[in-house]
Amino acid sequence: MSNFSSYNFKLNGAQHLKNNANTLALALNVTKLDNYATATSKVIASAALSGADIALTASGDDLSIVTNGKAIDPSGIGAVTDDLVVLLLDSTNSEVIICQDATDRIITNDAGDTVQIPALQMFVRELSAV
Repeated sequence: MSNFSSYNFKLNGAQHLKNNANTLALALNVTKLDNYATATSKVIASAALSGADIALTASGDDLSIVTNGKAIDPSGIGAVTDDLVVLLLDSTNSEVIICQDATDRIITNDAGDTVQIPALQMFVRELSAV
């Protein structure tokens, strides 16, 4: 299971994601140690993404980040034993901004087959008392 974000996301926050993410991708077996080239070599489906696909809204005292889901035509296959992840990428600056775990399942690449990547939701939580 891989869930991680880039240093730029941690340093610059949700607006960095909204301003720079330009690709939504489904990939297999990506780890935090993978560089951009390695992570993108594991992509089996991808679609263009824009700032309009990413909503930043208040959720109580927290910030909710929601990325639109997309139907994507796979370019590769995945086995049920693969660790399936969704990536939010900045292809201009070669950055994996977000890697979020997805439910592992078989992905086929049959003619006319599409994979529905659901909307992703993340939160920037309010600070808690020390």
